[in-house]
Amino acid sequence: MLFAAALAGGIALLALPVAFSDGRRLLDIVSSVRPQDMAALVLLTALSYLAMSRSYQGIACAAGTDLPFRGWVRITLVSNTANYLVTTAGLSGFAVRMYLLSQQGVLPGRAVLVSLVQTFLTNLTLLAFILLGFATLVARHYLPEGTLIGALAVLLMLTATLAYAAILVLHRDLRRRTLFAVADGIHRILRRVSPRWTPGRLKLWRFQHNLNEGFDFLLARKDRIIAPTLWITFDWVLTLAILWAAFRAVGYPVDAGIVIVGFAVGVCVSLASLVPGGLGIMESSMTAVFVSLGVPLEPAVVAVLIFRLVYYVLPLLVSLFLFHGLMGQVARAAGAAAWSGAQGFDSPAPRR
Repeated sequence: MLFAAALAGGIALLALPVAFSDGRRLLDIVSSVRPQDMAALVLLTALSYLAMSRSYQGIACAAGTDLPFRGWVRITLVSNTANYLVTTAGLSGFAVRMYLLSQQGVLPGRAVLVSLVQTFLTNLTLLAFILLGFATLVARHYLPEGTLIGALAVLLMLTATLAYAAILVLHRDLRRRTLFAVADGIHRILRRVSPRWTPGRLKLWRFQHNLNEGFDFLLARKDRIIAPTLWITFDWVLTLAILWAAFRAVGYPVDAGIVIVGFAVGVCVSLASLVPGGLGIMESSMTAVFVSLGVPLEPAVVAVLIFRLVYYVLPLLVSLFLFHGLMGQVARAAGAAAWSGAQGFDSPAPRR
């Protein structure tokens, strides 16, 4: 019932920006998009997923797990598109990776370690891009004076977050205490807000222990993590380039700083939503940010919808076509496994 209500709300939000737009103007913009522009967007999407796969492979090799690149492409495509079907703040994709890696004979603890390290590096890199985006907006005076103070506050917060993350990486005892406090706080909040879906305290503690082991893994293999980090950075550059190119395709180029901020808001809001893939949530929030930064409504709506189509819908259709049996199986398993830890969420990290 809750899922159906969330989905209905997401569809309503998806229609909202379109309803407030000039219909004729929307049709004119859509008809002006050239096939070669769409082909370039599809190519950027393919490169993005391949870069993501390469980052997983590099981290897995550093952890002593050797799987062929083709296998990592399959795992990456299926696990990421599973997040578009089951919404659990990214945990469904985590659970699907556990399932697919177990099919390849990878120990659960090793699979947890690979996924945790890749997730940490991915989010840390995204945070750096968001910081860069806000810094660009402030430096180039894109924001009105009233909004400038808020943007500066966000800049300070992001800078402090990145600095604290760097400190945690280097100081093991502080990192252990911080992760323990965060896990305990999350458990207390979830127990009050949603007792039914609250994982056991032991599972959360074991998860924070595995995350701490992941940090130790990063430090012990710094030289072998550089290449995966570069692939992750390249993946984000390609993802942002898709949205940037979508604006060019609709005839309204925007600055990279605006693209980064709008993208970051849409992704963060969609992760926190109960709607599969953040449907409607991401589009409406992205559009609202772009319009607030001076982009006309109609080009913003079409560009965001093109981004959704190319980066989310197309890979999902490819997964359903190539791995339709597997997708149905993992989509059913992901919802239950994401919170329960049945796919190795709380498995002990391997001894090194």
